[in-house]
Amino acid sequence: MTDSSAAADPKLLRAALSRGVYFHAVGGKLTHNAGCLVEGLLDLGIPARLSAGEFTSRPVSMPLSGVDTAAMVSPPYGDFSAYVIDISHTNAVSPFEGVEAGRLIYLNQSDVATFCETPKTSPMFATHENRFISKGGRRLPLAFGLSKSLIAATEHRPAFSSRKRQALRNFRPTLNQSLRALLDITYVPHLEAHMPIDRRILSPAAYLDSLLNSAVCLAYGGGFYSTITDNPWFAKNAPDLLATHHFARTEAPAFVLRWDSWRFWESLAAGCVTVQLDFEKYGLALPVMPTAWEHYVPLDLDDIAGSAAALMDRAGEWEAIAEQGRAWALTHYAPAPTAQYVLASALGSSLGLVAP
Repeated sequence: MTDSSAAADPKLLRAALSRGVYFHAVGGKLTHNAGCLVEGLLDLGIPARLSAGEFTSRPVSMPLSGVDTAAMVSPPYGDFSAYVIDISHTNAVSPFEGVEAGRLIYLNQSDVATFCETPKTSPMFATHENRFISKGGRRLPLAFGLSKSLIAATEHRPAFSSRKRQALRNFRPTLNQSLRALLDITYVPHLEAHMPIDRRILSPAAYLDSLLNSAVCLAYGGGFYSTITDNPWFAKNAPDLLATHHFARTEAPAFVLRWDSWRFWESLAAGCVTVQLDFEKYGLALPVMPTAWEHYVPLDLDDIAGSAAALMDRAGEWEAIAEQGRAWALTHYAPAPTAQYVLASALGSSLGLVAP
């Protein structure tokens, strides 16, 4: 993985991108990740222009809150320093005519970004990346990360010692979340033997309040997937579908996809003890990886009961894990370091940037 510490110096980025970065959405509004990148550019003093002024996100994590984004809307002139093409709504590479590949960056926050073909000549930053499965090409992992409004809303959080000894589990029912369903059957009952579980579906304001006043947050998600390429029925009856499910590399019999979420980052920002699948064991890929039992509490699907018991046995470490998790997220996944990582990783060589 590319560490954000290898990002180019902000002064070099400002000089190289002095004509600004243009954000273009295909098939819908600009997404949360695009908004956080725009926030990062503005923090770095780099101009940003938009194809439209509205963004999709969650209320608690909404980027560019209070910013006049309508004033940032511009036609896609050809003289911007770089272009970010947000293909999250279509999950398909869309050409951007008239701009050389060296100035293009593709962004994909789709739940099914794993199945998106990689652009041939430009990098694609995708959420939900798993290091055990890949379409190949120049794909780089991207986190949902932290918006400035989320950071501000959680800055003055209650002391950990004053929080309720409870686990927040308020996932909204949705499709393709088989991991959460499995853990509702297996993990949550073990945990409930030791502490209350807050299962309420809350308004955004009430959710944030519960997050800030809960010791533990269940912040996992995703669906299980295994490849279909060995089934001859698909080759005979659904060749187009089979092509979508073809990967350049697979290194496990099954995978966890769609694993990232706003909740994971909201939990970290709020200073909760954040429960997530073991990143290393299940291949969850980020530019800078968290450390189990330092930044988050890992879940091992081979030992569900043991995972719950380990959380309780290490209760004396909870406050340190919560604070270290927040510090790690702010250091690497606030808007500015995220923008540095994306720009330097994607455009460093074409813009003549040198990492410090």
